[in-house]
Amino acid sequence: MERHLNPHISRLTDNRRIDVNSSEGSNHERLTVSIVIPVAKEGEGLYDRISELNNQLRSMLASQHNLSYEILLVTDVFHIPTLRALIKLAKSGVVRSFFLTRNIGKGGSIKNVIPISSGDYIVILDADIPIPPKVVLDAVKLAYTKKLDLVIANRIYRPHSTFRKFLSISYNTLTNILFRTGLRDHQAGFKILSRRAADIILVNKTRTDGLAYDTEIIVWAKKYGLKIKTINVTWIEHREGSTILPIRALLTMLADLIALRILTINEKRVSLRKIAIGKIIELGKYDIVGDEFMTVINASGIGKTLLDTLRKLYIAVAFRR
Repeated sequence: MERHLNPHISRLTDNRRIDVNSSEGSNHERLTVSIVIPVAKEGEGLYDRISELNNQLRSMLASQHNLSYEILLVTDVFHIPTLRALIKLAKSGVVRSFFLTRNIGKGGSIKNVIPISSGDYIVILDADIPIPPKVVLDAVKLAYTKKLDLVIANRIYRPHSTFRKFLSISYNTLTNILFRTGLRDHQAGFKILSRRAADIILVNKTRTDGLAYDTEIIVWAKKYGLKIKTINVTWIEHREGSTILPIRALLTMLADLIALRILTINEKRVSLRKIAIGKIIELGKYDIVGDEFMTVINASGIGKTLLDTLRKLYIAVAFRR
């Protein structure tokens, strides 16, 4: 499935503007930014958190112009308190909220909302807003003025347990061994992509629907020689605790890494195909605005056998109760 969504739903939710204070380009250019936030079981507290994000952005941008932003929330989880918050936010006009009828994962949720976004730059941000809005705006300005394709967060402080830190170091070390990215952090849920990078990577190349999605963005950007910049951020998670089991997450991410390695090595002999699996519903309006899709691999021979084995392992681990 590669049906284009209705272009009329790609309008901005408001007309807020800022001056990006760019030393390059014309101040009369209009820059648009889409802030895409994947949502799981955040609860009704999501309403206050996103409202505060919007209020801070509006306050900081009140005296500036030439940049419009929209906030798009997307979930694939049927969690009543969270859905209430998403609907309330959508009806208030603060954001556009989307529900996917099939559970697909963080990466898949982001991929499905990208064709609906309208920004020249795409900001991907975790739902607990772990960095200040000012850092987000400064990173957008950096991406614009330096004409960057991808801005990546490097978390220099993250209050996690020793065990989680060990798993993170192990994962990032393995990623560097497999792909030689030269980066210390491949998992941060904050990135900025130019529309060009989003079209090349998010729409046409990424396969992962789960937690390794952040890593896959980086790997493809490096492989295609896109212009990348890493910025240091202090990362404060505003959650009581993760609902994802560390070992389960690590195993599924490892399976995705191996599949990604096969794709990057055999890119000419392995193709990707999109298939429709559900519907995208815009909450607040309750309109079906497109088909939900997932990306599958077309392969043959030993590559197909190995990928099928990895897929079975992924499903066994990810959906084990």
